[in-house]
Amino acid sequence: MKFSTLFLLTSSLLLLTSCDYKDLCYDHSHSAGVIVRFGWQKASGLYAQGMTVLFYDTGKAASPERYDFVGRDGGTAQLLAGDYRAVAYNYDTETILYRGMENSSTLEAYTRRSSIEEGTQMAVLSRGYAMPRAAGTEEEAVILEPDPLCGAQSDAFLLASNESNTITITPQMRTKKVVITINHVPNLQYASQIGGSLSGLAPAVNMTTGELGEGCVTQAFTAASKGDSTIVMTFNIFGHCPHAKGGDYNAHLLTVYAVLADGSKWYYTEDVSDRMHNPSHPGQGDNEVEIDIVVDDLPIPKPIVNGSGFQPTIDGWQGIEIQVDM
Repeated sequence: MKFSTLFLLTSSLLLLTSCDYKDLCYDHSHSAGVIVRFGWQKASGLYAQGMTVLFYDTGKAASPERYDFVGRDGGTAQLLAGDYRAVAYNYDTETILYRGMENSSTLEAYTRRSSIEEGTQMAVLSRGYAMPRAAGTEEEAVILEPDPLCGAQSDAFLLASNESNTITITPQMRTKKVVITINHVPNLQYASQIGGSLSGLAPAVNMTTGELGEGCVTQAFTAASKGDSTIVMTFNIFGHCPHAKGGDYNAHLLTVYAVLADGSKWYYTEDVSDRMHNPSHPGQGDNEVEIDIVVDDLPIPKPIVNGSGFQPTIDGWQGIEIQVDM
């Protein structure tokens, strides 16, 4: 049989074979648009550069869909149809870490472990000696200061295919600002560096509920002189006294560290619990806590300098107890 004849027979058989063609479906997403808006009435003082929104499909055990929106206005996200809750927080932070992201109810913000030396920026001046801790707080972990943070969870919403929804999320502050002012400090001009630490603080915060994490930590921070005799310390915390019940509050011990021009190192500790628990200036929505501590004659001594200009160095830290006028 010639090749041409075989080819014709084969082609005829193929033509006689029944073929069932179906239209291809290129759209398997069945997605819908979600317009996200933010209401800033509960966090008006935070000017976020952008917001992250995590969309949790409550009917599926799946990782959330993440969208980052520049600015404070929000935007539009494309999602598969489903039942959702959304959690939002500002993404313009450097120190904030997250865990428990697999579920909206367990999403928690925290910061990494730190040290008194790092927080006060006195690592070089400490010269290998561990900086002292307030008595009774030595076992508390020291954490890095959190950046200003807000967060909130939306109401549950149903997203149907080829439809659009609009949701509004109202962020609330998840950090608080603490301002400590110490007045009437003698010999402040002789202090080359000043820092501080505060104990009894919360280690983390739940992003949906604002509930504070278990346990207590210490945070360290820098200080600035204002004028000839005033020290100002400003820093952020997640909160304090988590799950306090029936007046069962944590103690908050403030430690001030000072390095003088002669290299000597001094530290002073005072209990400021009352000011933390009953702030005189709670701020808007209790998102800001101002602790005004008036200290008269804080005993910063004059540095020891002899006639030759030699400045002796004292390697150890010298502690002095001071009385604070509450």
